[in-house]
Amino acid sequence: MSGSGCLDGRRLLVVGASSGVGRAIGLTAAAEGAMVVFSARRVELLESAVQMAGAHTRAVVCDVTDESSVAEAVQETVSALGGLDTVVYATGVDPLIRIENVDGVAWSKLFATNVTGASLIIRAALPHLSAARGRAVFISATSVGRPLPGMGAYATSKAALEELARAWRSEHAEVSFSTVAIGMTLGTEVTADWDTDLLGDLGSIWGSRGYLFDNGPGYMNCEQVAETVVSVLAAPTSIPYVSVLADPVHTDPET
Repeated sequence: MSGSGCLDGRRLLVVGASSGVGRAIGLTAAAEGAMVVFSARRVELLESAVQMAGAHTRAVVCDVTDESSVAEAVQETVSALGGLDTVVYATGVDPLIRIENVDGVAWSKLFATNVTGASLIIRAALPHLSAARGRAVFISATSVGRPLPGMGAYATSKAALEELARAWRSEHAEVSFSTVAIGMTLGTEVTADWDTDLLGDLGSIWGSRGYLFDNGPGYMNCEQVAETVVSVLAAPTSIPYVSVLADPVHTDPET
């Protein structure tokens, strides 16, 4: 797909674009002709992504847990791009924690980032998305419906995100809302803060119960996921939901 220009002229806001899947989506979309705003909290990483993406891209700082920051970021995006017709919400926190240890503060943080922030972004962008009959994509997880032990809180928030997409779709049919649920993906930062001892304890459970196969088999990288998301954005049809796993035939475990 790269270089086909399938997103020529598209005005795209990628939220959660400082690293991982979000960054890869922004870079891939820019290569396909989209005008892209990379948005997240870490300005240095955003600016490096913009340098890689080249012309017609912009870095805009946004804290999705702060409603005023969201409103300002969307307005700055519209000013920079001359409008807005596409949003990808790739922001997410993914704690590794046993469900009995998740307290109220942790639940609040998880939902503020993974669910509430997504709705605040769409709420701010809605007048522009509606006018353009545009598209919005939420990044979810294939573990919804069968959460991995230790990641139940994360899967719960992603289940809520998927219902959020359905709620927006039910009230605003003029916008195409899609959920892209992704399986195991290398190159993200989600494991950076994980407790390695707990991971070791849980890893054997994941394997013995078949969770790893259900969320694989094998691993994808961020660029492969980004190609899929761009395909959803470029499709001539509306795609409400797609689940993305590594190809078991062509997956290289070392990738």
